[in-house]
Amino acid sequence: MSIKIKGYIATSADGYIAAQDGSVAFLAPFQDIDCGYNNFIKDIDIVIMGRKTYEVIVAFGGEWPYPNQKGFIVSSNNKLQLVHPSLSITNLNPSEFIAYLKQNFNGNVWVVGGTQLQNSFIESNLLNSLEIYVVPVLLGRGIPLFPEFNTDLRELKSIHAEMIENKIIKKTYIF
Repeated sequence: MSIKIKGYIATSADGYIAAQDGSVAFLAPFQDIDCGYNNFIKDIDIVIMGRKTYEVIVAFGGEWPYPNQKGFIVSSNNKLQLVHPSLSITNLNPSEFIAYLKQNFNGNVWVVGGTQLQNSFIESNLLNSLEIYVVPVLLGRGIPLFPEFNTDLRELKSIHAEMIENKIIKKTYIF
């Protein structure tokens, strides 16, 4: 079976994905700009996220935003309350988890939000591509897109860059 692991994430111009308290309110002024999310999510078969990202999404309220995708929450808490029947909990490390996916699924996997999980996929050479959407806001401090992590110098292939509505810069990389 074949899968592709993708990242798709927004960041401030100074490289933060959230404020220090985890808030992503800085993204609100840009919600009406079409960055291709609807086309992206149509091609996603599986979403994987860490517990913190899951809890932030659930705290937004409303319906589960990924009802058409199989979802995995990476957590050591196997009693975590799941809000949708498509969700499962896993405590496998990234390499073990991808091996499991390759044996049981086909399609595209999105590592949703969160630098810890996304960077663990990068450290393990498992991420195939990454789309970064840079919004014209400076936060000054917060949760960085790329905190210090375990990797050697790695040259990425930049396959695409574009300006969206003269506000957001989309950068696409292949690992």
